[in-house]
Amino acid sequence: MISIGLIQLPHFYGKNSSRPPECYPLGLGYISNALTESNITHAGIDLWGPQYSEEQALEQIDFSQFNYLGISAYATQYKYLKKFSLLLKKKYPEKPIICGGPGPTFSYAVILKNTGVDVCVIGEGEIAIIDLLKNFNELEKAKGIAYLKNGQVVCNSDREPLKYLDSLNFPNRELFDLEKVILTANDVRAGSDMPALKKKPRRSADIIAGRGCPYQCNYCSKTFEGLRLRSIDNIIAEVIEIKNKYRINHLQFNDELVLVNRKRTLQLCEQLKKLDIAWSCQGRIDQVDQSILIAMKEAGCIQVGYGVESVSQSILDNMNKKIKAENIVPVIKMTKEVGIEPIIQYMYGYRGENDDTIAATVRFFKDIDHPYVGFTTTLIPGTNLYREGIQKGLIGDEENYMLRLDSGYNLNGTLINMTDFSDEEFLRNKRLLMMRVNHNYYKKRPFEYSKYIVKALKGKLSRYLKKVN
Repeated sequence: MISIGLIQLPHFYGKNSSRPPECYPLGLGYISNALTESNITHAGIDLWGPQYSEEQALEQIDFSQFNYLGISAYATQYKYLKKFSLLLKKKYPEKPIICGGPGPTFSYAVILKNTGVDVCVIGEGEIAIIDLLKNFNELEKAKGIAYLKNGQVVCNSDREPLKYLDSLNFPNRELFDLEKVILTANDVRAGSDMPALKKKPRRSADIIAGRGCPYQCNYCSKTFEGLRLRSIDNIIAEVIEIKNKYRINHLQFNDELVLVNRKRTLQLCEQLKKLDIAWSCQGRIDQVDQSILIAMKEAGCIQVGYGVESVSQSILDNMNKKIKAENIVPVIKMTKEVGIEPIIQYMYGYRGENDDTIAATVRFFKDIDHPYVGFTTTLIPGTNLYREGIQKGLIGDEENYMLRLDSGYNLNGTLINMTDFSDEEFLRNKRLLMMRVNHNYYKKRPFEYSKYIVKALKGKLSRYLKKVN
């Protein structure tokens, strides 16, 4: 009888800290259903919840009970994946290791050549995993996978994506401890400095309304090409089920983009309004207006994420963002006026960043009265930006680059600078940008300002102590 362990890796930041397990692994939940339907014995193995190091995982868990070991991984988990899979292979050399998810989808060659992984699943996994397990002794028969043969990477023909997402059963939320995820998410929000997260406790569950995104932003690593949508009825049936079964009062839509068009958004709002449940989602500046936002508010929406990324039209064009800079502030203010909290997603250091664009960023955050948020631009596998980085020599050895990717999309100890600033100027300008934006925000809030300064000083002290020790 075939058996497989489905392994969820932690998301470590460097050596000493980890992002807590605040979201449920829906992908593995869907894979679990596919295995059940094919009568394949399996179990979830959670390394994220207990925050196991690679060595602790091997000490605490008996992996010998499974014929196969399946690992889900992102590119930002590559360092952990490599060490963990090599330890697994050393202790259980007879156990085939399969890796799926965004990491192997875009970087299967790096993974196969440098880790203990035997086979990578590329793209969607529900059908691919069954095909793979049934043909493991004849890998050439399985579509949508990559593997090594005589030391060379072999990539089989692509598998057609699922046409109808409604054909999938709702993800198995018993595979891992959903209750722990719910409680952890509340703890994270309670301790956050971000206004969008400091809310009263809620029982939240992750859900997806579709796969993919119709836009082609150059910095975005999309797990699924194109766009496929679940029917509204199918989504609502899942909401009702998890609301009743797990006492859920908030939905976190994990789609790359939920607000894909006006008609669908209004249909979704009409049905969610009947369920008396709060929800949050990812939107776009150009996919909302006042009537849409009012409908969302009346249907229970409390937060919408906007991938603003920049307020300079030149950078937005470089990103292939397809939005007008002039519309950003009015839409964010409109969102606030309606009573929905806008979650701002922003980037610093994209190609074209200069003194003028930095000044525009300062004005933007002041206009919307918001503290600084933003990631330094990071080149993620699967993006046009990553391919550009390789072409321009910013990324030399891909494996070395991936080893330095961190869970927060930061390169550990190395700067990728795509601007005309020197590296010193690049870092100094970011520090000054953060200081100016936060000063504009906190000077109106003296008590919070004092807390912010204390926290900043503690951070400096902690970094100093790490250096001297």
